[in-house]
Amino acid sequence: MTTTGSPTTDQLRARFAPLLERIHAGAVERERDRRLPFAEIRELAEAGIGRLRLPIEQGGFGAGFDQLTEVLIDVAAADSNIVQALRGHIGFVEEVLVSEDAEYRSFWLREIASGALVGNAETEKTGNYGNPITRIVERDGKLLLNGRKYYTTGTIFADWTRVTAELVGADGESSLVHVAVSTAQPGVTTVDDWDGFGQRLTASGTTTFVDVPVDPRFVIPLGRDRTLIWPIYQLNLLSALVGIAEAATSEIVRFVQAKSRNAWNPLVAPSHDEAALFTVGTVRSRTTLVRAGVLEGSRRVGAALELHRAGIITDLDFDSAEAYVAQLWSVVIEDVLGITSRIFEVGGASATASSRQLDRLWRNARTISSNNPSFHQARTVGDHELNGVPVASFIHAALAPIPQPDAVTA
Repeated sequence: MTTTGSPTTDQLRARFAPLLERIHAGAVERERDRRLPFAEIRELAEAGIGRLRLPIEQGGFGAGFDQLTEVLIDVAAADSNIVQALRGHIGFVEEVLVSEDAEYRSFWLREIASGALVGNAETEKTGNYGNPITRIVERDGKLLLNGRKYYTTGTIFADWTRVTAELVGADGESSLVHVAVSTAQPGVTTVDDWDGFGQRLTASGTTTFVDVPVDPRFVIPLGRDRTLIWPIYQLNLLSALVGIAEAATSEIVRFVQAKSRNAWNPLVAPSHDEAALFTVGTVRSRTTLVRAGVLEGSRRVGAALELHRAGIITDLDFDSAEAYVAQLWSVVIEDVLGITSRIFEVGGASATASSRQLDRLWRNARTISSNNPSFHQARTVGDHELNGVPVASFIHAALAPIPQPDAVTA
């Protein structure tokens, strides 16, 4: 790897390749045993996965956002759980890089450069995103965090987690904020109670906060500044889907090459059977297509991020990046679900053996896709194309606080 400048994409991918081979080799066993990838994620952190985007002079690799996406696709091909578990960290890093608060930015750049990972704790089972029951209140001169979050993806593996909470001031006024807290603090508890049929090893379960001290420096008003966090989060999930497609394509090829008999066409070797040739050709083409689309989205978001860091980004730049990523969703979902199903077209009944865990690829793709149902994304893209409505309008409406009815008086 070069030391005088940013590494090439091939150099970055080569850096992680041996580790990803080992991670892939244990994926089926981890799935069967529901063993969370603590060691695997820590090894990736030590190899620099969490600091790829940091400037070289600040302990990172100076990687472009599209280069990061290439690496994440490789990670997802090895184990898609890990990419989703890193989702909160990826978004947090990008927001640190564009922060105008020099002290805040300096602290977090040092922390991330040291190998620290940041999880996500924004969503709750009850209430709307904009009306959290998780609150920060002042008591005896200290800010204390109390509440319960679900879908806290990655937090169990992380050193910090970013929490969405209602900050209640001494005057009773409240506002929505983000705050980063250490997962090692007393009062922070994360449990693996995620019960989805896919992405079982992301530990997207419950994190509770009981009288957790909050550093005022890390309290950031939500919505104060416009960011690209939405397309960044979506590209993380899209990268996971593309990695699953790559994994499924490889599984199909290996499965056909290893077959010794061809039940439906016994006079032809499995690798020369017309059905196998058609299926492999189709999945390879579709995987190449969705990969290209997601990488183009990453290049566009990366360009917008550079404008943001330079302080010259416009609303049109935000809108264009968000709209491009939104239109990827329905296409990528449809193609990847199709790709992960076709493995059973060439595999026959033997492909359904529990020991192979080939169904995990479809289950994982289906679970990731459910984060953003394609109907909503397609409708939003249509509204943008026909009526010029920014994609962010849909996101803001979905996440905004729900007005509470006035109290009934006698």
